[in-house]
Amino acid sequence: MTVDSVATAARSGGALVRVGDLAGRPRGVGFAADLDGTLITSHEAVDGLARLVLRWPGGEGRVVEASAVTALPHWNLALIRTPRPSPELPPLVIAAERTGPVRLLLGDGWADATLHAPGGPAVYTATDRYYRLEEALELRLPPGAGSGLRLEAAHTGCPVVDPATGAALAVRTAALHAPGRSPGFAVPLHTAAAVDGQGPLAELLRRNGSGVPGYGAALNLAGVRVLAAESLAAAGVRATAHDRPELAAELAAFERGSACVAALVGQPGTGRSTLLAAHAARRPPTVWLSGTALRPDDTGLRDAVGRALARADPDVAARTARAAGHPLLVVLDGPEEAPAELAARLPGWARATADWLRAAGARLVLACRPEFWEHAGRLYPPGTLHGTSTGALPAHLPIGDLAPGPASRARAAAGLVTAGIAPGEAAHPLSLRMLAEIRAAQPIGAGGAPDRCEIFAAHLDLVALRLAEALAGGPADRHAATRAAARIHQAARRSAGTGALPRRVFDALFPWSGGWARAVLDQGLLRPAGAQYRFADEEFADWLHGRHLAVDAALAAAARGELPRHRAGALTQALLHLGRHRGPAALRGRLPLPAAGDPVDRGWWAARLSRQVLPELPDARALLAELRALADLIGAGAAPAEPFGPDFWRALTVDEDDRLDLLRRLLPADRGTRGPRYLTAASELLAARPGQAPAWLCRWFDDDRPLRAAGQGEPPGDLTVASAAQALLHTHRRPCLDELTEALIDAGHPRAEELLAELVHDEPAALCRAVERWAQDERPERRVAAVDYGLRTAGRSARALTDPDRGLLRYAARTLLARPEDAALHPSACALLVQAAPVGEPVAPDQDRDGSGAGHGKAGVSRREGARYRGPAGPHG
Repeated sequence: MTVDSVATAARSGGALVRVGDLAGRPRGVGFAADLDGTLITSHEAVDGLARLVLRWPGGEGRVVEASAVTALPHWNLALIRTPRPSPELPPLVIAAERTGPVRLLLGDGWADATLHAPGGPAVYTATDRYYRLEEALELRLPPGAGSGLRLEAAHTGCPVVDPATGAALAVRTAALHAPGRSPGFAVPLHTAAAVDGQGPLAELLRRNGSGVPGYGAALNLAGVRVLAAESLAAAGVRATAHDRPELAAELAAFERGSACVAALVGQPGTGRSTLLAAHAARRPPTVWLSGTALRPDDTGLRDAVGRALARADPDVAARTARAAGHPLLVVLDGPEEAPAELAARLPGWARATADWLRAAGARLVLACRPEFWEHAGRLYPPGTLHGTSTGALPAHLPIGDLAPGPASRARAAAGLVTAGIAPGEAAHPLSLRMLAEIRAAQPIGAGGAPDRCEIFAAHLDLVALRLAEALAGGPADRHAATRAAARIHQAARRSAGTGALPRRVFDALFPWSGGWARAVLDQGLLRPAGAQYRFADEEFADWLHGRHLAVDAALAAAARGELPRHRAGALTQALLHLGRHRGPAALRGRLPLPAAGDPVDRGWWAARLSRQVLPELPDARALLAELRALADLIGAGAAPAEPFGPDFWRALTVDEDDRLDLLRRLLPADRGTRGPRYLTAASELLAARPGQAPAWLCRWFDDDRPLRAAGQGEPPGDLTVASAAQALLHTHRRPCLDELTEALIDAGHPRAEELLAELVHDEPAALCRAVERWAQDERPERRVAAVDYGLRTAGRSARALTDPDRGLLRYAARTLLARPEDAALHPSACALLVQAAPVGEPVAPDQDRDGSGAGHGKAGVSRREGARYRGPAGPHG
């Protein structure tokens, strides 16, 4: 019931039930106090009766046994449990007593009176004994009405009603008396409940406060819930199912904790508003505010909450909710849309908001973009925020695409199959919702696996068709849909700079008189946003605005600090649109990249745009020069590494050798083992492509830039990019030992020789194969290496080499001895042949074990043994 209807019912007597005995004699009146139909009356109305006759306003009568009565004679009150609630008897709000004008039933109608407090002692005379009431309020009536008030016992139990709110403040009695006081008394209900503590009256008043809405001075928890729900309805918030148990648990932990502000931070399209709408539906009272609901002159959140609660006092509302054990929750969706004047005063607004939240016991949850929170989150006092800090973002709750399990369930619920969705869209909430609508409108079996741009384009076509059909009142042709799409594009063009469409422009593009405005709003394409309109889906809006944004002008405004940072999404889409239609080379000279000495605004935009644009390009090779320059800056510490972590470089569409070169340039920026490291990314890349890794990493041997070691001040001089390359090659050697030995010998670098020396000890079998290959190589330097590393390997202990390994070394030695042009190597080859002899059985240079040479090569080694692994013999071998 509204305030007016409750007050009217109470004043007219329509909210009262008559109490009588079986003989039909009136004993008093009562009124409903909860949704179960529990009645409150005076004890004198039921005193001594074994059965009661209750008569409802419509004339219906019911007989109630005395067992249904809870007697409270020490307060001259009684509670009556009725068999069932009656729609003819709406419960009255019960408010705390206050002095001033009231109304009560007197004679044949309702009369004005004055309630005086604090109360004083009075005596109630029951049939069995006297009861002393310490807090009986005094009722003063106009002259001549007092005797009627005392003698009219049929009206005992009548509520004393606040004429402004219709709330019951007390219960009028006829059997109280006190020497020297006026004849009219009333029992204060809240006072009686407070004295009784956890008694039946206190429990009834708790049910009343949580189930019967009271407003104004009688505001209670139920009233706060109703007003809060109206704020959700006014904002057009629709609660839908969500499957984010981890975030639901975080929000529950937030409400149990000491922090008063939580920010749900993520990119548009990840379901921030959907999640909070579901949470708000589960958790009343929740006030829903959008950024456009804030005003330039607001001093803090309190002002906007007061407006959302239909001008109810926000302090009273918050205290009421807190006292009932359900703290008031305020959701601020899209704070980026706040007026620019308020954004300039955001530090003071944030401090005042935190102060009010703490004082009132209320909680605030924001749903915002990262661009907003990295600045706004730092404005709240310490201890205010709930969540975890990551990178540049203060404590928050991150939200992204759905986890695999929820994503699978969402696709199943939408009737989508994974094969019909691009990989990057299979867990994206907005893509799944839009694609489900698109598939529902397409013929059965429509194929394809659209990406996000294709989904948005199809969604735009579908909305345009639906608009045309709504205007035509039935099926529409393609030309009508094209005209509707043209108006949508015009709306996007007129709102591309700020994201908001002025009302006059909206009225011109979508006139109400032609049905355009109603159709656009019904389709959920645009939504009211204060005195303006905005596209309902932020990510779709960014994509659509990006197709119409003047890129060069927007970039210049961003560099000057004139473009709001939350417009980064639209500018990103504009750059991607340019790259898709004119090629990635069109971004050269346009896409800002971080540089040493950048002003704050330009540096922020450069980092943000390059971070968001470059990984999305289908081919970033045209910007390799810029990427190398950026990597060099980060590696030198001249540009921040945080926005460009390993994931950024993994996502770039470049050749893998170029990616590894970029990671090499970045290695000096690694700052210990905390968080992702570029060295880890390089290691993963090498593990995925073992055959190519050695040749790539050998190019690092000349890079002597020092690395920063974990937990140290100055890095040690021997920890460099080159030494990291050695470590990586040694770590990933097993899958590609033969490629590794070839790459190292090709490098001809001292660090390569150091690693080969380690392999002699760690991988002697691989060195034996390498020596056999190099001995057959036409390049003299390879044959010299064969002798050198052959002797080193043969010098290993007897247990280090197997017989086949020694056979390869003997074959290599005899191959060298058979070449006259290598006469200078023959002494060393002979030594190798001797050292590689089978254990305990020396072999002469000119014969095999059996001395026959049958079935053996010219060097006396079995051809099968020598050909065990031939491998690459080099370009000349």
